[in-house]
Amino acid sequence: MARKTKEDALVTRNAVLDAAVRIFAVKGAAQASLADIAQEAGVTRGAIYWHFANKADLLNTLWDQVLLLYEPLAQASESRDEPDPLGKMKALYLSFFTGLVEDPRQQQLFRILFDDSDRSKDTEAIRLRHAAIRQERFQGIQIALHNARDRGQLPPDFDVRVGAIAVLSFIHGLIANWIMTPDLFDIKKEAPQLIEAMLAMLRQGFNRHD
Repeated sequence: MARKTKEDALVTRNAVLDAAVRIFAVKGAAQASLADIAQEAGVTRGAIYWHFANKADLLNTLWDQVLLLYEPLAQASESRDEPDPLGKMKALYLSFFTGLVEDPRQQQLFRILFDDSDRSKDTEAIRLRHAAIRQERFQGIQIALHNARDRGQLPPDFDVRVGAIAVLSFIHGLIANWIMTPDLFDIKKEAPQLIEAMLAMLRQGFNRHD
């Protein structure tokens, strides 16, 4: 019986998360209430509070699920033992853009981040968290590029900090432009060529100026 209860709780939790994404898409995260989400999910507000302390906690849970999807590839690209850091970086971003197109949860989370009209205390909390995540990714990209330089995939005088700025700006720009204007280009179809162009730019080199 206990096992069934845990399974039922997981089903309810996932139903609430899916309902939240649908409600956010219609009302925006700032205007959506837990009552709206409960009604959409077909559960009581009490059921939501069993799993989430508040709306910010729900949003952070959605982010956690997204981050977990790409953590293994991110770690692989940053590993000192990885023989092909640039290859793993390419695989990471290709996987990310494919997931972004196919997963409504990811799309809605990024819309919340980039839509200045959808602001509240709860959405500001995840914006601050995303800023911290960007700092972590900036450090991680530098590690991956440092490893790529040591493996001979980048010029010996490659400036890893400037290269990391270029990667972060390139990827962030692609996400923002596609999320806010999805008809502008087919990100899933064109991502391989775009990412390869980014890697070609890196291989060309950013010389250090010490």
